[in-house]
Amino acid sequence: MVKRLGPVEPLKACYEAGPTSYVLCWQLAELGVACEVIASALVPMKAGDRVKTDRRDANHPSDRSSSLGWKQDQLRARHRLSKFLLRSGQCPAMGVKAWMLQYMAWVRQLRFAQAVQESTRLDYLHEVEHMGERVIGLEQAITKAVKLASPELHEVINDLQALRGNAHLR
Repeated sequence: MVKRLGPVEPLKACYEAGPTSYVLCWQLAELGVACEVIASALVPMKAGDRVKTDRRDANHPSDRSSSLGWKQDQLRARHRLSKFLLRSGQCPAMGVKAWMLQYMAWVRQLRFAQAVQESTRLDYLHEVEHMGERVIGLEQAITKAVKLASPELHEVINDLQALRGNAHLR
């Protein structure tokens, strides 16, 4: 893409700070393109585009003790691992979908030369696998509880499963 833009000398780029910004900045620098990574807060915004959510967020109590909390924990563990991999310039082959068997096999076979990075990869991978096991265990407990539920509760469960995204898929 850089070659299509013309000579690199007059090119200047900026990139909003994020998990991949430094890798992209380094790649552009290797190509001779001047690139600055800028903080999100310094990116100009049109008036009215900013949405303040603190009040809205405060109205939602924490779900850490519920099954939803476990799914959120699983998502956070996955995010930590994927952002670490992005920051270190690692990405799977085209067509490999995140968190599927092929993706997890790719993450397991990765190796980092620096001991700290390798230790971080292993720790994040272990947490992703652990959270996956927790979610599976909870889903099995819910399935068992549903089987033991009263007929009245089965009616409520069936009604809830009629809503989009609430059906039991297994």
